[in-house]
Amino acid sequence: MTTRQLDQKVTDKWEGGEYGRSEEHVAVVPDSSDRDLDSALSLKLISIRLPIELIESLKMIANHHQVAYQPMVRDLLTRFAKSEMNQIMRELDSERRLSGQDEESSKAVDEFIEREGRSAVS
Repeated sequence: MTTRQLDQKVTDKWEGGEYGRSEEHVAVVPDSSDRDLDSALSLKLISIRLPIELIESLKMIANHHQVAYQPMVRDLLTRFAKSEMNQIMRELDSERRLSGQDEESSKAVDEFIEREGRSAVS
């Protein structure tokens, strides 16, 4: 995750609406530019309802670490997903070994499980 020093005065102006709400500084970005940016960054805009207290806590944590909170949340979710995928792969491998499927398994399935297990860790 990229860390950078946040200017609290600038952040307060954005949060308070002094920045970002002036008609003279508004420009509509073409949908194609928005899609191109998302595609280049492998991102997809989603909407999720979170408790206000959770959002405020995440913002305080990000501020403490001097990072923007949305990239921090992306990092948090990425780490959680990788960890969970790793755990699932370990469980599947363990179940496969305990059920004696090693004799019945195919090379392609074994390679897939091994490959996915490695990618979940990295």
